[in-house]
Amino acid sequence: MLLLTVLPGVYDVLVGPLMRLAGLSGRPVGAHDGTVFAPNPAGEAVRGGHLPDLRQLVSRPAGAVGAALRRRLG
Repeated sequence: MLLLTVLPGVYDVLVGPLMRLAGLSGRPVGAHDGTVFAPNPAGEAVRGGHLPDLRQLVSRPAGAVGAALRRRLG
């Protein structure tokens, strides 16, 4: 976002072609209700898999620090 802040005109010129080149697949999508009328609970989960479960990370450290973190997040 530095480019947007420093040179907004250059950003405006580049963002469209770059999105078409790298950001959009160009594959057609069939008609559907979207997520407004038909929610996707699996995609809207609190633990979506993109971040590690903090409880698992805390269970690994040894010693007093790990024990204190386990009690805190417990």
